[in-house]
Amino acid sequence: MEYGFASPKHREFPPMVVVSIVNFCNLRCVHCHYPRFAARPDFRRHSMEWDLWQKLCDEIAAHPWAILNLGTDGEPLLHKRLLDMLRYAKAQGISPINITTNGVRLEGELAETLLREGLLDVINISLDAFSEEAYRRIRGGSYKRVLRNTLYLIELRDRLNPRAKIQVNIIDQPEVSGELERFVEYWTPRVDNVLVRTFYGATSVTGATGPDPTGKQKAFEPVERWPCQQFWRRFNVADDGVARFCVDDWYNVTRVGDLREATVAEIWQGAEYERLRELHRTGQFHKIPYCAKCTEWQGMKWDYDYFVALEKMLGRKML
Repeated sequence: MEYGFASPKHREFPPMVVVSIVNFCNLRCVHCHYPRFAARPDFRRHSMEWDLWQKLCDEIAAHPWAILNLGTDGEPLLHKRLLDMLRYAKAQGISPINITTNGVRLEGELAETLLREGLLDVINISLDAFSEEAYRRIRGGSYKRVLRNTLYLIELRDRLNPRAKIQVNIIDQPEVSGELERFVEYWTPRVDNVLVRTFYGATSVTGATGPDPTGKQKAFEPVERWPCQQFWRRFNVADDGVARFCVDDWYNVTRVGDLREATVAEIWQGAEYERLRELHRTGQFHKIPYCAKCTEWQGMKWDYDYFVALEKMLGRKML
């Protein structure tokens, strides 16, 4: 397989911009680093500022092939100006817009407005369980609430905006043993796509020296490591405007620039990004400290990633 840009235009601007608009969440999932991140003495809640959001949207809109993906560090539905932000993005012509949410706040007037105004093209709901007991163990919230919200969202979508796509996902981890098949069977006829994710560990974000500090990582047959496709396919922006080369970085360790001082294109085309790409192209992962201890690279497959799920739902080529 050849590793690199899927299209010459992707040298100019990334095919996906992943934006974290808040750094806080209303759940404490066992597979997520957030509980440890939020427990740090220096942790402060922060939301992306309006001027930065406008700047990002204006640049993304100038590159019509780019996907705007909201998610990563925090729960995006908690941003107080979420609706205004999405209205602005849509007014600039950005499409598709994807959001990944835990679904807790996806109810009532908010859910209706999102669908009635066509503010989102894809809504990806992280459920991660198929029972109240498993959900409580994994996410620490109410399964009944998110189940009700998800089913209500489907009903709203069918009535208000049939073009919007809904996806649910679950992580294959010990806490859901015996529930995966039932999860897929139940949701497949109800939503546009069901995504089962494999847990690959979180060594890089925790800084641990062992292969998997959570104890949840599956055993895999040894394979030759491939370059991480993020360097050619995804541009990651933190809530404070810091650009990171890794979507799993919570601490700006993989900082490659700052959107308050430069543009996405300037950083993406910059010398530092190209240096990192060359190290990955040539298999010199050990020369990038963050990458040297990474276990998540096995989940960054070139032939099957989130672009494939989007293509399936939206019915058009994403790369």
